[in-house]
This record gives sequence, C-alpha cells and structure tokens, in this order.
Amino acid sequence: MSYRALYRQYRPVTFSEVIGQDHITTILRNQVKAGQTAHAYLFSGTRGTGKTSTAKILARAVNCLNPQDGEPCGLCAACLRTAVENVDIAELDAASNNGVEDVRAILDKVRYTPLELRTKVYIID
Repeated sequence: MSYRALYRQYRPVTFSEVIGQDHITTILRNQVKAGQTAHAYLFSGTRGTGKTSTAKILARAVNCLNPQDGEPCGLCAACLRTAVENVDIAELDAASNNGVEDVRAILDKVRYTPLELRTKVYIID
C-alpha cells in the first residue's frame, strides 16, 4: 500500500466540491460555461483556503472537451490527461523559483503552443 497525503487524497476535483468559496466558484463556472475566461487569474488568501485546488480545477475546466455546467466532466480525453501530470499544466513553486533566470525560463516556455490540451496553464504557487 502506497502512502498518499490526506490533502491530495481529499483534494476537490470539481468547483462544487470546493468548500467555503461559493462566490468564487460560481463566477469561474459561469466564465467556463460562457467560454469567456481571462488570460490570467490571481488567487490570494491564507493557507488552506483552496487557492491551488481552485486553480487546478479551473485548469481542468478550461481544457475539458465536454464541460457540464462549467465543471470538468472527468471523462473526456483532456480530463483524463489532466488527472495525472501533464506537460501543458505546469505547477511551479514560487518560493523556490524566484530568481530572474527562473522567470526567463518560464517566459521561454510560455511561447510554445500546448502539446496535448487546448490551453496551456501555469500555476505559480
């Protein structure tokens, strides 16, 4: 049996599973439904409020081929690709990657089009 941290095991996978952020998830869900998402989002708040989880759900939702009411379906090819590590969704630790060269490396990668998904997403945590 492999060890899996509780926060990873119970991390929400849809907007409706995010607790305490209904006002935010409603807005994001409506934007995905309308196909009018912004090019960048800034989530701020204290630890444990769901910023990274919401960003990951948004990344799945904008790439989902069959979104259900603005939520990722979890069944299409894009959702299955985003369920595991994916080259088009990059999660970067801002505390470790805070130098000028780190930012230049990110800017170099941003220029390329997505390989597997519709939209390339960078989550800088």
